[in-house]
Amino acid sequence: MRHLSELFQKDFLAQLPEEIAYRILAYLTPCDLMTCAGVSRAWRRLCEDDRTWRQKCIESGYLEFDAPSFRFLGGRATNRANKQTGITICSHMDVQEAQQNRQAREIAYGECYERSPWKSLYLRKKRIISNWRSRAIQSSTVLENGQPSSYQVSEDGKYIVCGGQDETGHTDWITCMSLHGTTLVSGSLDETLRVWDIVDGKCLHILAVDARNCVQFDGERVVSSGGLECTHGECLHMLTGHTDITLSLLFESQRDLVVSGSRDGRIRVWDVQRGTCITHLDFLQGFRFEDYRNFRMQLRGNTLVSCYDSDIWVWDIREGGSCLHHLHGRNGHTSNITSLQLLDSGLLVTGSIDGSVKLWDVDKGKFVRDLIRLQYQNCILDLKATETLLVCAVGLVERYGPWATKLVWIDFDASYP
Repeated sequence: MRHLSELFQKDFLAQLPEEIAYRILAYLTPCDLMTCAGVSRAWRRLCEDDRTWRQKCIESGYLEFDAPSFRFLGGRATNRANKQTGITICSHMDVQEAQQNRQAREIAYGECYERSPWKSLYLRKKRIISNWRSRAIQSSTVLENGQPSSYQVSEDGKYIVCGGQDETGHTDWITCMSLHGTTLVSGSLDETLRVWDIVDGKCLHILAVDARNCVQFDGERVVSSGGLECTHGECLHMLTGHTDITLSLLFESQRDLVVSGSRDGRIRVWDVQRGTCITHLDFLQGFRFEDYRNFRMQLRGNTLVSCYDSDIWVWDIREGGSCLHHLHGRNGHTSNITSLQLLDSGLLVTGSIDGSVKLWDVDKGKFVRDLIRLQYQNCILDLKATETLLVCAVGLVERYGPWATKLVWIDFDASYP
């Protein structure tokens, strides 16, 4: 019996060839890997090997991020949102606590990165998702902004482009914009689309198209409520089928899909190459939109989110389309939803006239938490989000409509968790 007991106490993993040991560890979850790393030095070396964590990142679809942002590291801490500005960031750290938290994590992030860059990437991604879902918010900024009617945020968070009613760049109000990299397409009541380089401010092309409602741009092609075109003005397709005006457009260039929502109560999914409708969803068939500005859509993969009034619908666009969830009720908005953003992590951010910004889990069809609450008669006019940054246009509701006065930034970035 003693001889058998001694055999069971041997470190089987350390006695295997490393390639076989790595293959065994590849079946473990990241949580189990971190537990096994505490068994011994040999196990820690195997469990923190960069090859193992690289595979975990690929399985989860995590791409390499840039270094933690300047905003997260405290670069704009002087203009933090607070109750005195009429803006409440739910679960907001105080300045001293946030600074101490950053310093501790910068040290930990560096140590982890030296051992395994891919592990630090995986844990950083998980931390960012956790920051959105539940953790106290460290960094926020409030900027005075005038009165924009449309704005865009670049994916890296470096640029915010605002278009307003001062006729700058067009001969009439700018009503919609789409930014890809450093190239912007703007639509206006002057019945033109203009293509801009936002770095040097030059106008590259002018397209004579009436696209006052919506425009989408993938870097080469422009989809507007007037049709599908390329940046030098050649019309490729006219997508016909709706029986009323188009309220919202989405363009996914990788699959050549266009999604259009109309006041006729239907959402259509189009094959751009063929110029044909492949799916239609009866959103509010037979219902007359009282205020078409409150209809919004977002698409990630095969999941489409649409909203009208204070309700949100989640759709699967495959095989003719089906409704997965209807998000409303006790935790929902109490007034019209003005904007939404669907993130790759499966989280949905929504802003409303009721002055709140809410977070939802689209896969589970559940409310997660409130992010912002506004005081007085302030409302959320619009919002844009990347995986690490949320930007909201805050306006004061007045007699002749909302007047945008501030941009609110919240940074969900993270170093090593």
